[in-house]
Amino acid sequence: MRILILGKNGMLGRDMQKVFADMDFVALGQSDLDITDQEKVFETFMSIQPDVVVNCSGYTNVDDAEKDFEMAEEINGYAVGVLARACREIDATFVHFSTDYVFRGDKKSGYSEEDGTNPVNAYGRSKMLGEQLIFDEMESISQENPKEGKYFIIRTSWLFGKHGKNFVDTMLEMGKIKDTIQVVDDQHGKPTYTIDLCEQVKWLITSHEYPSGVYHITNEGPTTWFAFAKKIFQLSNMKTRVVPCSSDDFRRPARRPKYSILKNNALPKLRSWEEALEDYLKTT
Repeated sequence: MRILILGKNGMLGRDMQKVFADMDFVALGQSDLDITDQEKVFETFMSIQPDVVVNCSGYTNVDDAEKDFEMAEEINGYAVGVLARACREIDATFVHFSTDYVFRGDKKSGYSEEDGTNPVNAYGRSKMLGEQLIFDEMESISQENPKEGKYFIIRTSWLFGKHGKNFVDTMLEMGKIKDTIQVVDDQHGKPTYTIDLCEQVKWLITSHEYPSGVYHITNEGPTTWFAFAKKIFQLSNMKTRVVPCSSDDFRRPARRPKYSILKNNALPKLRSWEEALEDYLKTT
């Protein structure tokens, strides 16, 4: 099995290479392949002939997407449709990462894989477009191209990992220079360690047990950013005081969903985010 990993320099892409180190893989970054260039995408896929394409690339700046929506839409939306079409052409499985931000965030019990999407910000809309274009490309069967493609849309949330900017590292840096930090306590979700996510994705695509569709992969246990921050400092033996505040007290360009807890109803569950965080902190 040959794996093509896109977005090799990002936090998720770098951990994906680590997890797939024992397999035949090719990893490409933005300088190797512009995923918005349809001709180049098809040419590259035909040359490499992967069995599985794992798309770790994406526009991830939630606040900047509000003023730069065309770029977010191009990378997270239309380019994803091109990748899906190219995968179907070469009969490769397409793995793409989406987000909890495709949901409105008013369902306190959390969202399952079957729940309808309705994002409250531009970033979420761009990711929702990508999901829809995968459905359109992979599930549409025409006389010109009768093949139905294999795909996994992986929704995840609140990522932290060793090779990129994330909430854990931000808190640790702030804790070195501040005695007290305000953190919002009215946004609910599930933190996810990139290594755990990558290992679950590897298991999913090599097990050959699951059909195409949407899957939620997160570490287990809902929390808030406030409680997440408190646990970071507790496990790091830091005395930084964390004070709860509301989203209204911490205005940002993009609105965040209040409840974006992803419920995993389809796959074996991962360990708790607290256990994963403790392991992560040992690597920093």
